[in-house]
Amino acid sequence: MINATSAHSDPRFHATPTVIGDLHMLKFTKPALAAAALALLLSGCSAAASPSSTGQASATAPKGLTTSGKLTLCIDPEYAPLEYYANGSSGDIAGFDADAARALAKHWGVDAKFEVTTFDGLMPGLQTRRCDAIFGGLYMSKARLDVADASAVMNAGPAILAAPISAGNYKTSLDLCGHSVAAQSASANAARITALKDECKKAGKDEPKLTEYPKTAETVLAVLNGKSEALIETNVAAAYMASQNEGKLTVAPGVFPADTTFGVFTRKNDPLSPAIAQALKELHQDGTLAKIAKDNKLDSTIVDVP
Repeated sequence: MINATSAHSDPRFHATPTVIGDLHMLKFTKPALAAAALALLLSGCSAAASPSSTGQASATAPKGLTTSGKLTLCIDPEYAPLEYYANGSSGDIAGFDADAARALAKHWGVDAKFEVTTFDGLMPGLQTRRCDAIFGGLYMSKARLDVADASAVMNAGPAILAAPISAGNYKTSLDLCGHSVAAQSASANAARITALKDECKKAGKDEPKLTEYPKTAETVLAVLNGKSEALIETNVAAAYMASQNEGKLTVAPGVFPADTTFGVFTRKNDPLSPAIAQALKELHQDGTLAKIAKDNKLDSTIVDVP
């Protein structure tokens, strides 16, 4: 878990990310749309269980924290299951990132403090020392690493969801050839299916039939209503969708490899950068991060980053 930058939805990942503007890419859309879509379709957002611990710090807090005795994190709680308000609009922040941030703070024997901001305010908040780090679904890109440090925390990539009766038919990407697939409009996931058309042709198979929708929630409806046989989403979002539509949707594992890494961001060359990298490594080794992932309905192997 070494230095190295969101995706609140792209993966949604849009093909042309900016230093800041692509994060809540892994977001189901922009904040208001994400909340509305999830409330409409992915009902049942509930707070994830807090990570278990011994209640004792296992490492000394590093120097340089913005507030003594506190680890301050910039966060935009608009994307379940990574970060979201447990009651929908305010109050406690739940999700993998929130729970992992609390575990990191506890590891150092300090309190976790969340500085809520919009997505566009995450990096400025970090650079102006409003917070010590960003723990908020940002993926590690060259553009971000040019202006900040990051420590890898999670692997992400595209995943296929389908009805339980048919999910087992999709084992490789070529198994999508000739089938109807829903994707969010103008996303990298949609582009991936478009690119797959040429691969299918070369393999002597029919092209996949891609239908794009403005909202991620609409891709779910397309499968539930039988308009599409499968949908493509990030593995993080896909796991949550399946958990909220149990018996109706399931993830077809291993169709695409994980190709994106999420990171915890710190200021460039800040003393906190190596400290956070080491702490995340220790929390991975002792199983804390895997448990937090599982508690948040995610595949525990997504935290197995280099």
